[in-house]
Amino acid sequence: MVDRAAARWVGPALALLSLTLFTCGAEVALRWQHARRIERAVRRDPARELCTEPDPDLLYRYKPGRCGNNSHGYRDAEHALDKAPGVFRFVVIGDSIAAGDGVKLDERFDRALERRLDGAGLRAEAVNLARTGYSTSQELIVLEREAYTYHPDVVVWSYVLNDPADPVYHNANGRLGRFFVRPRCFVCHELARLSFLLRERIAARGCPQEFHAMLQCTYADRVAADLARIGALSREHATPALLVIHPVFERDHGFADSTLAPVHAELAREARGAGLAVVDLLAAYAPYPPDALRRTDQAWFDPWHPNARGHALAAEAIERALREMNPNLSGK
Repeated sequence: MVDRAAARWVGPALALLSLTLFTCGAEVALRWQHARRIERAVRRDPARELCTEPDPDLLYRYKPGRCGNNSHGYRDAEHALDKAPGVFRFVVIGDSIAAGDGVKLDERFDRALERRLDGAGLRAEAVNLARTGYSTSQELIVLEREAYTYHPDVVVWSYVLNDPADPVYHNANGRLGRFFVRPRCFVCHELARLSFLLRERIAARGCPQEFHAMLQCTYADRVAADLARIGALSREHATPALLVIHPVFERDHGFADSTLAPVHAELAREARGAGLAVVDLLAAYAPYPPDALRRTDQAWFDPWHPNARGHALAAEAIERALREMNPNLSGK
């Protein structure tokens, strides 16, 4: 009887042992693979470790005081929290476009806008709180924790159609998310990644296959909730918010016939419904061929980053929108 009872446990015990050994082996393999990935990333881009660092809430941030970053970890000048009397201050939140990837600092649209307003007689000050690769989830943390401490007159939200992307699973940030993620359990992290992709595939049924349109369609509810959150914070702090929608550079289409125009229109509608003012740069870019405004100094086709001319056009469009928001905006 004892032998028969013990025999019943042999199979389950062996199965449990096999599962444990397999899980431990997979954990070791995934950790080794991650370490190799980090080593390759550092060799490919040594500035990644030099200029960025992990952050417990934002995943990563620019290193303060390094690589041209200010003491708060942004690619910008130092700014006092208290605004000087008579100054029109705007805070810019966004990702690599707003951070100025591919252009000189003075060519970035916030600096160009600052000069335009100064030239019109305003004492303008741009505070840039943008970081390369940030998604909306990270940008909302910056908005809530930092933006309003500068007492801005307006928040300019720089929006790109890949902003709903997950900072780790979608890899829309040049591998920065994958570089800085440090799972306690790599097997658990891999299972979570596969589960995320499966849920997304199910949710994306009926959505376009193009990546940016898929994101806006699949995560439409979350995009609407994020816009509503920006609008709520805007009202709470009595500070208007302006959503600037940056076009994607498409290989076979110009801005006048962009396949993503319906996505822009829906996003603008949701933003206005949330109480935000909107600048859709498709209209500002429409008269120009894409390569006249796109960054072309790389070996690969960059669908996101405008060149200096694109930034200048964005600054013009934003200035017009600011004056529509506040007709009394003039030299002080």
